Amino acid sequence: MAQQRPGEREESQDGYERELADYESELARYLQARIKPGLSRGAIPLLARSVANEIAGQEPPEQIPGSDAPEAGGGPGAGFEAATHELQAELGDDWILRFSVHGGDGWLTAEKQDSSQRVEAATAEQLVKIVEAIDAQDDGGAAAEG
Repeated sequence: MAQQRPGEREESQDGYERELADYESELARYLQARIKPGLSRGAIPLLARSVANEIAGQEPPEQIPGSDAPEAGGGPGAGFEAATHELQAELGDDWILRFSVHGGDGWLTAEKQDSSQRVEAATAEQLVKIVEAIDAQDDGGAAAEG
């Protein structure tokens, strides 16, 4: 695979942004042509379905590999979701991970699937340490009993 030079990457990114802007302009013109003032209430759902079907058939421009443009389905929450999955994997399959927000506060909660343990922490690092300590205690207790 050929390495792109910085200038080429900027040009290809600019090209993608132009294609995306053209695509959005085309959609706007299409919607303006289809949606007319004074539609009856009964016609609006039919028109909406028709427009949605036609727009769904149009493909947006392809993202250029290596560009900073967001991928499909890669909205602002994608990084958070990936990090949450990684944290849950680090905790282990027998732990359920939750993230809570209230006002300006946020915290993580980990709970064993059998509801025998539930812990909260302000950061992922704190939560991992607590869960590791609980798991070590559970493993030590099981080894001492066996």
